[in-house]
Amino acid sequence: MKMKSHSVILAAFILAVFFFSSCKTQSPGNEIPITTSSKEALKFFIDGRDKFENMGFISAASLFDKAIQADTNFAMAYLYRSRSGGGPEIFRQNLDKAVSLIDKVSDGEKNEIRYYLAWADDNGQKQKEYLDQLLISFPSDKRVHMMAGQYYYNLKDYSTALIHYNKVTELDKDFASAYNRIGYFQSELNNYEEAEKAFLTYIKLIPDKANPYDSYAEFLLKIGKYDESIEQYKKAVEIDPVNFAASLYGIGNNYIFKGDYESARKYYQDYFDQASGINGKLGALHLIATSFVHEGKTENALKTFDEFRALAEKENLATMVIFSYIDQASILRESGNPAEGLKYSEKAIDLAGKLPVSEPNRELLITITTTINFSILAANNELDKAIVEAEKCKLRVESRKNPAEEKQLNSFLARLEFKKGNYDTAIEYFNKFDSDDPGNWYYTALANKNMGEKQKALNLFEKITQCNENSFALAFVRKRAMEELTKLE
Repeated sequence: MKMKSHSVILAAFILAVFFFSSCKTQSPGNEIPITTSSKEALKFFIDGRDKFENMGFISAASLFDKAIQADTNFAMAYLYRSRSGGGPEIFRQNLDKAVSLIDKVSDGEKNEIRYYLAWADDNGQKQKEYLDQLLISFPSDKRVHMMAGQYYYNLKDYSTALIHYNKVTELDKDFASAYNRIGYFQSELNNYEEAEKAFLTYIKLIPDKANPYDSYAEFLLKIGKYDESIEQYKKAVEIDPVNFAASLYGIGNNYIFKGDYESARKYYQDYFDQASGINGKLGALHLIATSFVHEGKTENALKTFDEFRALAEKENLATMVIFSYIDQASILRESGNPAEGLKYSEKAIDLAGKLPVSEPNRELLITITTTINFSILAANNELDKAIVEAEKCKLRVESRKNPAEEKQLNSFLARLEFKKGNYDTAIEYFNKFDSDDPGNWYYTALANKNMGEKQKALNLFEKITQCNENSFALAFVRKRAMEELTKLE
């Protein structure tokens, strides 16, 4: 399973091997020690770590809760519990508790907690500082390298990420979860033979766990082996139906690319019904809406996001409410009704400014919503307003110095330049974004087409039609790319 979420990405963690000794465990091989006053808590934590590393988040959460009950000052248990599901409230509540206990733990644990606090606050610069300190202090800790690999993966620096994951296998050739990540990175680099080799090694090391089959299934989906992928996803569900209900949506994704949208929605609904947490249920509704976008059923997609928002409001998840407005605005923009889309983006902006959240998170939400808004203004031919709003967004992003926000801004600036007819400038911005976003491939292809670069356009349209990684962005452009290919060939 690749760790994904619409709001909070479940990241791979640094998790140390340790032995109990007084109040602080001693870790072999220069690994980060784990501080706890309870042998029982330590045992629960170790068991939870094993579940966590192989994506058994529901079981891991229960074990981390037991560790916390046994030692209410167990900072690292709170940190890992924050990442094991339950929604944004559970995430922040446990992260804040870990931060409050930071003076009671070792220097390594302090930097680990600070790293994830910076991650939660979207402070990429601080993240990098704490990660570098951990790598210097604990160069032989395989789980520090696991964390580094995930960090560079999030930046889409797959080659650097792979270096760290390969280092993990040098330190421990039987550390199964590293092969999972290597498989994904090799797949991202289109090294499919090496990717399959890594996934099969992962299965061999822990054949009784569900995640190896889920991950292999995702790989098979990517290379277009839909029926084989479905078979592997079903194995994952059979082995662990509690933690791997999400494999059901993997089956649904296969049916999307088989063109059977009804069957896809059946499995997405099964996922909704079996998901134990709010994140899973919201994710299922998002997938159902995405299937309607693939199918060209705009009204059905909008209605599904109404359901998404109603559930988010019931659970007091205001951030998810904002994302529902953003997604509806995006649907309307891409389906040719940006004027209606503006109503939704303005609702998102208004709500983002009112949320009782930390200032960094509020700034992030305002940045996201205003960036979306100027792109919809441009689509609605309100170019003067769009240009003014774009300049405001540029100043905001530049002041925050966050690489991810800068890349996202470049994507929307590219679309603005495209709308103005400045196709060469648009392509320059798209190149700065350097994304795997199919929407950017599509508009780059259109810009090339309009500049007379037929072959470049053909290559990108073909890339879109051959993409088997289901996403909201792909749903907008897949059929349109097929139509463009027919026109150009």
